[in-house]
Amino acid sequence: MIAFCSDCGGRTQPRLVGTRTLDACPRCERIFFRDPKLVVTALIEHDGRVLLVRRDIEPGRGLWGMPGGYVDWDEHPEAAMARECREETGVEVAAEGLVGVQHVTLAEGEGAVVLSYRARILRGEAAAGDETQEVGWFSPRELPRLAFASHGAVLQDWARDVQSRGAA
Repeated sequence: MIAFCSDCGGRTQPRLVGTRTLDACPRCERIFFRDPKLVVTALIEHDGRVLLVRRDIEPGRGLWGMPGGYVDWDEHPEAAMARECREETGVEVAAEGLVGVQHVTLAEGEGAVVLSYRARILRGEAAAGDETQEVGWFSPRELPRLAFASHGAVLQDWARDVQSRGAA
């Protein structure tokens, strides 16, 4: 909920816009839409195992997930995915295609669209970086407890694919 207008400082009020009730400024008529955040993740596979990071920040501190994070306003999602991988794991990656698009509710009135990319390592050795306690390679049968259900959905599909190829 937005209490005051960032344009004119007026107190906002709920207003029906289409089928949704949104905060709006009666003074300048600005409507505050609740846009989702954009998040990217990387599915990095090698020899039938996937690279995961143990998170060192909330939410999910101490749990595992795919490298990733928020897209900055001036970034292409693939560039953000590569940046997050570099920051969290120390490896340079290239996107090889989109493997999933999900909508996630984060909190009351907040949401995210998660773009998950398959990525390959171009150079570097995986090691814990920003916001991570450690990194690890996991087979489909040994996946750790994950911080996010959205990561779990992508990894379940990956595990089925790996098993069908006979790689694990």
